[in-house]
Amino acid sequence: MPLWQKYRPAILSKMKLALVEPQEYPLYRHEFEQIGGKRTSGYGFNMEVNKGMMVNNIAAIAVARDLLAVLKASESGKAMIQQNYFKINLGSDYKLKIQVIVKDPSPEAAAEVEL
Repeated sequence: MPLWQKYRPAILSKMKLALVEPQEYPLYRHEFEQIGGKRTSGYGFNMEVNKGMMVNNIAAIAVARDLLAVLKASESGKAMIQQNYFKINLGSDYKLKIQVIVKDPSPEAAAEVEL
């Protein structure tokens, strides 16, 4: 999804900062509507990725699947999601919320993640 490609650097930066504290990044509703048409239920999702594996089922939510694909296509994104347990939420307010549930405690893991 071109939308996630556009925001990839900012999202990766927020993911790195989320290793210390939860982060938020504002997105714009009209960008989702331009790409995917108008959805009455909105575009929100809750995605949990633990050690690179999905914890919850996002198969029916295209925007979440697309975001995960963009993160996995990036070396730093792939490293972060393989080493930690991330919860990523897009609410009805179009704020992308990123938090780490479980961090990889090894200092080597922190050193490997560079933007």
